[in-house]
Amino acid sequence: MNLEIVSSEMLEQGVRKLDWIFPRLRVLNMLCEEFEREKPLKGLTIGMCLHVEPKTAGLLRVLQAGGAKVAVTGSPGTTQDDVAIALANTGISVYGCSRDKRTEHLENIRDVLRHQPQLLMDNGADLTATLIEEFSANGVIGGTEETTSGAHRLRSELRGRVSFPVIVINDSPLKRIVENEHGVGQTTVEGFLRVTNLMVPGKRFVVVGYGHCGRGIAKSLKHFGGRVTVVEIDPVRALEAGMLGIEVKDLEDTLTWGEAFITATGQSGVLTAKHMMKMSNGAVLANAGHFSTEFDLSGLKNIAKAEERLVDGIDKFVLPNGNEIFLLAEGEMINLAGGKGNPAENMDMGLALQALAIKRIAQDHVELGKGAQPVPHEINQRVATLMLNSIFDY
Repeated sequence: MNLEIVSSEMLEQGVRKLDWIFPRLRVLNMLCEEFEREKPLKGLTIGMCLHVEPKTAGLLRVLQAGGAKVAVTGSPGTTQDDVAIALANTGISVYGCSRDKRTEHLENIRDVLRHQPQLLMDNGADLTATLIEEFSANGVIGGTEETTSGAHRLRSELRGRVSFPVIVINDSPLKRIVENEHGVGQTTVEGFLRVTNLMVPGKRFVVVGYGHCGRGIAKSLKHFGGRVTVVEIDPVRALEAGMLGIEVKDLEDTLTWGEAFITATGQSGVLTAKHMMKMSNGAVLANAGHFSTEFDLSGLKNIAKAEERLVDGIDKFVLPNGNEIFLLAEGEMINLAGGKGNPAENMDMGLALQALAIKRIAQDHVELGKGAQPVPHEINQRVATLMLNSIFDY
C-alpha cells in the first residue's frame, strides 16, 4: 500500500483509534514524560518489526519523545492499515500493509534495515536474521526481542552470530504472566469466536503447547465451557496442566478426538500434513504462535484435493480421504489476524518493558554481553510497580 496515496477517511479512522487507546496506556504515558525530559535516544535510529496496531503506536510515541527516528514494519496479516497511515502522518517511516504475505514482509524488513538503524526492536527475530544474512551489523549497538519464537531463533540458528546485546522481553516474568497468560489466553479465544461465530461450551479443543500462552488459552477455553486437552512434551509443564485438572495426551492420540486445534509452541512444523490427514471431518485449525509455520501449510496445500476461501478468515481444504478441515486466518496469529490483539493494559506492560530495555541498551550497551539475555531485574521491578499503581492503585 502506498501510504502517500490514502483517503482522508482512513487517516481519520486511524487517528481516532490512537485517540482512544493512548489514554489507556498509563505506564507508557508516564514513560513518555520521562523520555521527553531525558532524551535518552537522541540521534539514534530504531528499526522495528512489531505489530502495527494502536498499542504499538503508544510505544512509538515514547521512542519519538526520547529523540529517536523510527522505521517500522509489522508481521504478515496483523498490520492495521489505518493505524499505519496515522503513524506515517507523524513522521514515522512505515512499511507494509494488511495484505502482505511472507515475501512482501521480508522486503519490508529490508526497507527498515536500509535506514541503517543503530537499535533493533524485533518480533520473531526477522530483523536480526535478515541483518546478519544480508546486511552489515556494523553500527548496530543492540536490540530487543519480543517473542518466544524469536528467542528460540536467537538461541538456536543465530547462536554465536549476534555481535550485539539483545534483551529478550519474553524472558521477563511480567511478560509471561501478564501478557502471555492473561492477554494471549483471553484474546486467542476472542479471535476464534470472532472468525468462526461458533460457541466454546462442549467443543473439543486441543491446545498444542503449554507454555504461558498455551496455559492462558487452555484456562480461558475451560472457563467458557470448552472440553480441553493439552499436548506438551515438557514433563514439568505437562504435570502442571494435569494438576489443574486439564487432560494431557500425545498429539497422535488427539487427532480424531479434537474439533479445534490451537498451536502455541513457538516452533515450526508442529502440525504436519500427516497429522491433518488423521483429523476428523470438520476440524478447525488456529495458531496463536508468532509464525504460521507452526502448521505445515505447504504440505497441506500439496495434499489437498481442493481449497476454497469460504469467508474472510476461513479457508476450507478437502483432503484425499474426503474429509474437510478449516484453517483460520491463514495460520497467522488468531488473536491479531482475527481480533484486536491483547488488551491495552496487557500491552502497556509489555511495551513499557520494551521502552526501558531499549533505553538501557542505548546507555549501557558497551557493558552488556553479546546475544540473547534476560530483561534486567530492576526493569522488571520498576514496571511491576508502575503496573500496580496504574491498575490497582497500589
